[in-house]
Amino acid sequence: MHKSASIAVIIPALNEERAIAKVIDDLPAELVGQLIVVDNGSADKTGEIAARRGATVVSEPRLGYGQACL
Repeated sequence: MHKSASIAVIIPALNEERAIAKVIDDLPAELVGQLIVVDNGSADKTGEIAARRGATVVSEPRLGYGQACL
């Protein structure tokens, strides 16, 4: 992610270890200044993979897309 870019991306995720790396890698890095992945109680390595890709990972244990977005 680039510090000069001005877009913040927030991705709510639950058990997305198979897809999260591709989703992050497909973001236009020149536009994204901050990337946050909200791990919504995953039982897999979603958060770990996202962190390795440079995302800030926030844990939201209350399940639900709405909870993750909030």
